[in-house]
Amino acid sequence: MTASRPKAGRLAALALAAVLAAGPGLGGDAPPPEPAGYRTGVLRAPTPATLAGARVLDVPALEAAIAAGAVLVDVGPVPVRPDDMPADRPWLPTHRSIPGAVWLPGAGLGDDLSAERAAESLRRIAELTGGDQARPVVVFCLPDCWASWNFGRRLVLAGYTAVAWFPGGVDAWQVDHPTVPVKAAAGW
Repeated sequence: MTASRPKAGRLAALALAAVLAAGPGLGGDAPPPEPAGYRTGVLRAPTPATLAGARVLDVPALEAAIAAGAVLVDVGPVPVRPDDMPADRPWLPTHRSIPGAVWLPGAGLGDDLSAERAAESLRRIAELTGGDQARPVVVFCLPDCWASWNFGRRLVLAGYTAVAWFPGGVDAWQVDHPTVPVKAAAGW
């Protein structure tokens, strides 16, 4: 007679086998391909694994980029007041980011970003890099957020040669690192 595995152990083994069989990505879905242009519309959706003309960073590579003096640009969204929050309760939204990052909310919109706002975002980056298009710039947002991908693409197309994209965003950073409250860049 052979010993049988406990039911919970069999279920865990089956679950692990299903995850391994699913392949890369959540639920087995491969990352989408890079689009020919910018992503517009809903920006919270699975992103490509690559960004042509840019490096894709994980946390250790981001740590190295920070140590080397890269410009950090957070294009995460402005917090939205919850629909179910009573009108008489104060709304005190806070955006938390990687220490040293400049927050340019909305700069990662696609073709729906106005020409004026797109030009202003590039002017801000030129200011932050001292006009040096070879200075490393790291763009990020949240996981599964096209805003950072779009903004990285905008920088590559503008001639920046050391663009890096951190697709894990603030969520990946804060697993082992502190975040700080930030305000949107002055005048932004």
